Amino acid sequence: MAVFEYKARDRMGQMVSGTMTANTADAVGQELSKMGHFPVKIKEEGGGSSGDKAKTGKSKKGGLLSSFQKVTTQDLVLFTRQMSTLFNAGIPLLAILSALSDQVSNARFKDVLSQMRREIEDGLSLSEAMQKHEDVFPDLFVAMIQAGEAGGVMDDILGRLADLIEKQAENEAKIKAAMRYPKMVVGAMTVAVGILMWKVVPIFVKMFEKAKIELPWATKLLIAANNVAHDYWHFAIAGFVLLYIIFTKYINTEGGKYRWHYICLKFPIMGNVLLKSNMSKFSRILGTLQAGGVPILDILTVSARVVDNMVLSKIISDLRNSVQEGLGLASPLSQSGFVPPLVIQMIAAGEESGALDDMMMKVADYYDEEVDQAVKNLSSMIEPILLVFMGGLVLFLALAIFMPMWDMSKMTKK
Repeated sequence: MAVFEYKARDRMGQMVSGTMTANTADAVGQELSKMGHFPVKIKEEGGGSSGDKAKTGKSKKGGLLSSFQKVTTQDLVLFTRQMSTLFNAGIPLLAILSALSDQVSNARFKDVLSQMRREIEDGLSLSEAMQKHEDVFPDLFVAMIQAGEAGGVMDDILGRLADLIEKQAENEAKIKAAMRYPKMVVGAMTVAVGILMWKVVPIFVKMFEKAKIELPWATKLLIAANNVAHDYWHFAIAGFVLLYIIFTKYINTEGGKYRWHYICLKFPIMGNVLLKSNMSKFSRILGTLQAGGVPILDILTVSARVVDNMVLSKIISDLRNSVQEGLGLASPLSQSGFVPPLVIQMIAAGEESGALDDMMMKVADYYDEEVDQAVKNLSSMIEPILLVFMGGLVLFLALAIFMPMWDMSKMTKK
């Protein structure tokens, strides 16, 4: 038997260290798990730690390829489910990362896991190591792991986290699919109008100028647009680029981002979908962490970080003060002006009955269905708007081109 030095985090998230006699590092990890500790580092006295293989550098399959590869949501879901299974089996964290690093096919993800093993060996927690790779692990992922470490419920959090990421990815994919048709229509219209302005309209403009007739307002507007497109296109492009840069810089400021997110919630059609999607995410996170025994203040911190809209994030953040003052959740939310009454009523019922986690999961399921239905109706709601816009554009072009031609034909008859 050998003597192993170990570092672990207890159920309160505090770092503990010591020595233990065992046959292998895995046996030490299993014993620590039985004690309710989360193994961070296990090292045989006089030898290498259980993660020495990670110190050999990046995988041979990494290199240039890994820097361009993207870690997909499916990669994260699979990683989380496998990690949950191995963690429940009592396998030490470093051994888990070693095993999963060998299994993943994504070269970049393999490199990230190897780096995380080295960072954990140096004393970082799992969430701290993940936070160093924010381009791979989103805020939701890191925040949930932090909550699991602090509450000592990693085994429960990992499985729930995989479900949460999977559901979020499904909702985002549905919204993207619903918006694909409108994007294609708008793109086709833009190309068609561009070709008309470039090739067709100039021919008619020259014809009308030679005819020396009084042109209707639609034709004058079309000629003016044609002149701008041909003579001042570089200024137009520069203007659009400048406006885009100004807008981007503005919404990257705290005040600008808050105002833009406020406007987004007020958008017709899409604002409602955005609100329901965020309510689903908030409710599911609240229910998941509440069921895992995470303190309510930590839950609110996590929820505020992962909600996509800054207005809603501020509303959730302000709940911390209300909870600390003993006001609960339902009363402050009712004064926000954005949170739907259903959410407030269910939170109030959950607080009174002591079953807040169950209530929140029901709210999340309800809003998931609402988002699904809203996304299904999205295309049918946008199609009439696009048809009216296309019809108006076609009518304008027809009037601008054919009305002068009718006048010219009358003049020839005379």
